[in-house]
Amino acid sequence: MTSKNVLIIPCATQIGVEQYNSLKFNKYFKLTGASHNDSDDLFSNFIKLNYALENPKFIDEIKFIVKKYNIDILLPSHDEVLYILKNIPELENIIPGSSKKIINTCRFKSKTYDKLSTHPELLNSIPRYQTIKPGFLKPDKGQGSKGGIYINNDYVHCEYLPGKEYTVDCFTNHKNQLIYVNPRLRKTVINGISETTSIVDIPHVKQIATKINTLFRFKGSWFFQLKQDKNNNLKFLEIAPRIGGGSNINRLNGVNLTLSDLYQHLGYDINIVPQNLITEVNRKIPKYNLNFDTLLVDYDDTFGYIKDILYKLNKEIIIITRSKVKIKTIIPHKTIYVKENQNKSDIINSLNKPHAIFIDDSFKERKDVFLNCNIPCLTPEETQYLI
Repeated sequence: MTSKNVLIIPCATQIGVEQYNSLKFNKYFKLTGASHNDSDDLFSNFIKLNYALENPKFIDEIKFIVKKYNIDILLPSHDEVLYILKNIPELENIIPGSSKKIINTCRFKSKTYDKLSTHPELLNSIPRYQTIKPGFLKPDKGQGSKGGIYINNDYVHCEYLPGKEYTVDCFTNHKNQLIYVNPRLRKTVINGISETTSIVDIPHVKQIATKINTLFRFKGSWFFQLKQDKNNNLKFLEIAPRIGGGSNINRLNGVNLTLSDLYQHLGYDINIVPQNLITEVNRKIPKYNLNFDTLLVDYDDTFGYIKDILYKLNKEIIIITRSKVKIKTIIPHKTIYVKENQNKSDIINSLNKPHAIFIDDSFKERKDVFLNCNIPCLTPEETQYLI
């Protein structure tokens, strides 16, 4: 596969950071970030945007950037940016994921609830709501305009849901098959994004996700949010055709949703193999708590990216490589060269290292080792969370 130029916009959002962390060591995707900030600490290729979203020149600015920098894939990291850019004919087809029709529905809570209402088995999970048009709101009991509020946009008036709140991360393949469902509790929430999230078991959640997927016909990553009403019944909050803000917990468990979106967009079949390595994550300081004494590391497109981390970890290092070059590094290690038609899993099983971790940029190699050796298998991007 030839490398692709990817533009993440706006790159400074929490979702933009997760997209960066999902792709930063991948040799097939060259990342560029764009935002209204003056600079960015993550992206070596950064573009400062001049026009605000509501400015008509914003769209022309994005079109210019796409053309000038030969952008192959556009990754919006904000709901409104996704909504705006997906509705631009010249940009629609370079944005991975669900169709314009689905994005236009999910952008509005009223349209989302109306769509859900067409499925009889989902009706009881929709909160009571009504749409309020622009105008002036004032208390029913009161005097004059005291307590009144002027609104100039449509609002949705919903029943109050006081209970626990959940996000369910999902992935739908190009055949409209739902191949991944992962419910998690939003333990702490700041500005609408989970700061601390933990994987939980919600009864019948896969059946709910399947019904939603059948109704909306998503493509790629999406999620829905549920919250308990006063009787502990789960009701819908919203549905979004993108990764969630706290979705790094999926990546730390071997499911890179952003990368899966890109590969599916490019025509590849997606295979997801969850590893269940971690059950709770603080979004800002994610960290594994794995018991290991040995690191089994691929060389090409892996070792060079993480050698500083490997040095800090101070564990036994065994490089297992298909490369024929002589490996030179100051880090103490043993090297095993893989023969043609030999599986890395066979080599690892012969080593008798039950507390090892395998690190490789190749999904095929990680899948082979995970299924046959039953040890954690990480990408180079996840290695930093071992420290």
